[in-house]
Amino acid sequence: MGRRITRTVQRLPFIPGAEDAHGNEVEAWGEPVDVGVYEFNPGSSSEPRLSGHDRVIVEPALFGPYNLPFEPFDKCVVDGKTYQVEGEVARWRNGQSGGLTPGAVVNLRRVDG
Repeated sequence: MGRRITRTVQRLPFIPGAEDAHGNEVEAWGEPVDVGVYEFNPGSSSEPRLSGHDRVIVEPALFGPYNLPFEPFDKCVVDGKTYQVEGEVARWRNGQSGGLTPGAVVNLRRVDG
């Protein structure tokens, strides 16, 4: 039984070396691009116990085809919430079955507060 795309998320590609009007390096992202994924795992959330730091950290994941276009530093919008891509996309091949490429996992992160 093959996997199928069940939802669409948006990728905002990171633009390295972007500059503001004064030539200062700034963080910037491109226009949103729709990407089909298999599933969204809402993951875990935590509230670090640091004095003076009221925040919630959410760490979900996307599961999708091997060729998901996400890269480190990209952003991803899922259900109206924006997440940062955390690290490299985990892609795997099944060497036991002729090199099938079953999928990829994109770890995401959002810090509120």
